[in-house]
Amino acid sequence: MSEPPRRPTSPDRARRLAFYASGALPLLGLCGAPPDLMLLIYTTFVAASAIRRRTTFTERIPGPPWLSWFVIMVLVGFLTETLAWAGNYLARAEQPALFHPQLLYDLLLSPGIYAAWAVGWILGSRRWRFSVTDVFVVQGVYGILLEQNGAILLAGLRAMPLGLRLRLYVFVVDGAAAGLAYLPFESRLAAPRATDSRWKFPAALLALLAATALAALGWSATLDALGVTIPEPKPIWLAPLW
Repeated sequence: MSEPPRRPTSPDRARRLAFYASGALPLLGLCGAPPDLMLLIYTTFVAASAIRRRTTFTERIPGPPWLSWFVIMVLVGFLTETLAWAGNYLARAEQPALFHPQLLYDLLLSPGIYAAWAVGWILGSRRWRFSVTDVFVVQGVYGILLEQNGAILLAGLRAMPLGLRLRLYVFVVDGAAAGLAYLPFESRLAAPRATDSRWKFPAALLALLAATALAALGWSATLDALGVTIPEPKPIWLAPLW
C-alpha cells in the first residue's frame, strides 16, 4: 500500500513562495534605460518550475531522453541568445557580449556552446543523478569560469567587491538556461545504475569543460564543411539581423 504524499511544511511552503516571488525580480529590469532582457531567462525558469509542479506533460516527451534533452537544450540556447541579442541591440552596444552582433549568425554559432552543455550533462548522467538544483549550480559556476573566455571571472576579480554582482548575474543566467532545459529530464536522463556522490559536481564541471572544447571545434568544422561563411561583425544597430 503506497504512502500518501507528504504535505509541504510551512518552511517548505515559504521557500517555494520566495522562489516564485524571485521570478518577478527580473521584470524590474524592463524599467531600465535600456531595459535588461537577459534575466528574463530566470523568470522563464521560475515560471516553468511552477508549471511543472502542476502537470506531467513533460514526462511524456517522445524519443530517447538524451536526444530530447539535446534538442531542447539547443532550443533554450536560442532563446537565451535572442534575449542577450535584444538587450545589446536596445543598448546599441559597441562591443556586444555575443557570439556575433548579427542575430542570424549569433544563433548559427550558438550550438557550439549549448550542444556542449547537453553533451556534458549526458556524460555526467551516465554515472550520477542530478537534480535541477544541481544542474543550475554547476552550470552557473561553469558560466563564471568560461563566459566570454574567462573575461567575466577576471573582470569580477578586478572589480571586487562590485565584481560579485557581475559574477552573480552570469551565474543566474547560465544556471537558469540549463535548469530550464533540464526540468523535463530530472527523473529521466540518468542511467538506471546512476548514483549520488560528492564527486559528481567536479566531475560534471570537468565533463562540461571537455565537451565545450570538443563541441566548439566540431561545430566550427561542421560549418566549414557545409561552406557556411561567418561575415565580419557590423555595428549591431546598423545590421541587427544579418
